[in-house]
Amino acid sequence: MPSMSEMVEAHLMNVNREIQTLEERKVAIDADIKRLQGYLVEGKSTLDEANSVIQPKQDAPASTVFNPSLGGGS
Repeated sequence: MPSMSEMVEAHLMNVNREIQTLEERKVAIDADIKRLQGYLVEGKSTLDEANSVIQPKQDAPASTVFNPSLGGGS
């Protein structure tokens, strides 16, 4: 049976390994965040550019054919 010291040492090695794993995941997550932020900025810029080129449609004037207030009624 391992001694208390050996069990503590093994546990601390596991904790250290987990810290290293989390640090690697943190680097990957930070890289993903940076990539997505760039994508967001580029997408917003593209959308703003497209919106500035497209002129908003103006509503057609209302039809006066069936409007009785314009003197067409009896």
